[in-house]
Amino acid sequence: MALIIEELNRAHRVQVRYRVEGEKFTLGRAYSNDAILEDIHTDGRHAEIRREEDGSYILHDLNTVNGSQLLGNLKDRSVKPGEISSHQITSGDLIQCGKSRLRIFNCDDDVAEATPLHSLENLFASLSNPLYATLLVLAVALSTVLLSYLGYARTYQWTIAVNILISAVIGLVIYAGAWAFVGRVVRHETHFFAHLSIAAMGVLTYAVWEWFGSILNYNFAIGDTMEVLDFLVLAVILPAMLWCACYLATNLGRAWRWAVALVLPLGFLGLSLVETISSIDDFRETPALSTELKYDNMLLRKPVPMQEFITGSAALFDIPIKKEEPENESKESPSAENENAEVEQ
Repeated sequence: MALIIEELNRAHRVQVRYRVEGEKFTLGRAYSNDAILEDIHTDGRHAEIRREEDGSYILHDLNTVNGSQLLGNLKDRSVKPGEISSHQITSGDLIQCGKSRLRIFNCDDDVAEATPLHSLENLFASLSNPLYATLLVLAVALSTVLLSYLGYARTYQWTIAVNILISAVIGLVIYAGAWAFVGRVVRHETHFFAHLSIAAMGVLTYAVWEWFGSILNYNFAIGDTMEVLDFLVLAVILPAMLWCACYLATNLGRAWRWAVALVLPLGFLGLSLVETISSIDDFRETPALSTELKYDNMLLRKPVPMQEFITGSAALFDIPIKKEEPENESKESPSAENENAEVEQ
């Protein structure tokens, strides 16, 4: 029976595997070893594994500086960790030599079933293409400049466009770089261009909605309702972006990934939404109307002639006044009572 030794990285992922079949297998930093450990805390010849006559394997520490430790057993939780100089290996042992962690299994052990690929794997692979990521970033930059130009009433300066371009590109790069750093630390995978493409798609989607929302507000003057619609749009875009980032950069399971993607953005957005909804019915001296200038061909509603609007505007300000009921007329006034008293006298 052979042994399989897995060398783990800091993220506890398998870095390299070795197969032990002979009578002796050596581990250490020296190039003459069967398993060369790239760890300055291991000795040149740190440990060796010998097969006994009964077929069992014994690990011997070779009187090293930092020693060898048994960290536990993945199959038997009752195994206690501790320093070892000689240890009979059982399948599932987790051993540390210096700072190198080794996981040992019998080659006949069953392995877990294959995890099916997520349906978005092909999409993420496409988004990792630097060309696609660059084109999406350019689309975001051009769309933000175009929206800025269309909504600018005064003479448009080229410096405004440059500032918008630089801000958009730097923001996307910082976002993608931050998640790529997290992925490098946690999973030793960066996926920088995939994060960049996903962020650009999210911003581009919101830019399209912002343009369409401005047309809605221009035509129907929906005021505070726009903030509610903004919440609904962001409640789709932000969780989707965060879910993709967690999938690419972390080792979170499905449930935790959905929890993080939904709770964090919806929690922050919900606070602003509650404040907006609570102030919708507040009295305002001036109505919340859109003051954005647009071309008349963007007016979807039929304009009302000025004279017709003025004629019907009075009804907008008519407030019904509840009249007080008159006092009982049978009740005589004080002056009448005085007059009756004088007559009797």
